[in-house]
Amino acid sequence: VNCMFPTLYHPPFQNNIFEVLTRDIVRQLHPELDMMKDYDQLLNKRPGKRDAEFAWHQDMGYWPSPKVLGVEETATCTFSLAVDDSLEENGCLRYVPGSGLEKKLREHKPLSGSRDEGHALVLDVDESKGDVVELAICRQGSVTVHDEWVVHGSGGNRCEDRQRRTYVLAYRPREVVEAERRLGFTHSHNDEVNWDTFEEEKGKNEKEGN
Repeated sequence: VNCMFPTLYHPPFQNNIFEVLTRDIVRQLHPELDMMKDYDQLLNKRPGKRDAEFAWHQDMGYWPSPKVLGVEETATCTFSLAVDDSLEENGCLRYVPGSGLEKKLREHKPLSGSRDEGHALVLDVDESKGDVVELAICRQGSVTVHDEWVVHGSGGNRCEDRQRRTYVLAYRPREVVEAERRLGFTHSHNDEVNWDTFEEEKGKNEKEGN
């Protein structure tokens, strides 16, 4: 289950205590930037949903590039609150330590052949080339924080009697969020722009003078 923008569809949830606290934390992490909420999200891996996997990816693989947005800064703080214990058996977050240090985007491929057929992407994690996989086990009420470049994913829920619910809040610089919205990008599955071809089409239009 993936519910984007719960505070949009349920206004009483706006300015909840998690949002208040993370807003303060992100200002401490990036005091030089005007960080604002980009999106919030409720996730639930229901009991026994072994196929509820999130393939290896970097968040930047899903988002318009700085070139498209016309910005240089990409800073992101994504806070994930464990509503339930988040353990290996119910599909906790897993990540590759140090994978975001170079701030480079690895090659992502569509899981379903093309982005028109399916939204999900995947990249290769190769332990023979130095990738080390760690589990971000997180007890109920605890929080993980990651940026836009770290390689991460999660497994399915093998538990027949346990959910794995997570509340996510992501912050980015105001200029980035505003640039995203001008292009029609909201992080929703309802966005109509295909970001795989956007840069190609943009360059073609510029050459044609449109």
